[in-house]
Amino acid sequence: MEELGERINVLEGYIAEQDKTIQDLSDVLAEQWQVIEKLTKRLERSERMVEEIVSGQDDSAGITVFMP
Repeated sequence: MEELGERINVLEGYIAEQDKTIQDLSDVLAEQWQVIEKLTKRLERSERMVEEIVSGQDDSAGITVFMP
């Protein structure tokens, strides 16, 4: 019976470690999502700025800007 109690303790330890790992991964994921949102907003602003610059250029200047 003592062996069963020891096995249960070991399993509880594993579960506690896994819970901590899951929480750590969740925290990292939340931080990365915030960074992705910030970068997406910066990219959108940059794209708008480039579009404004391109649309404001004089075609006779001979400058060609390729936009995807």
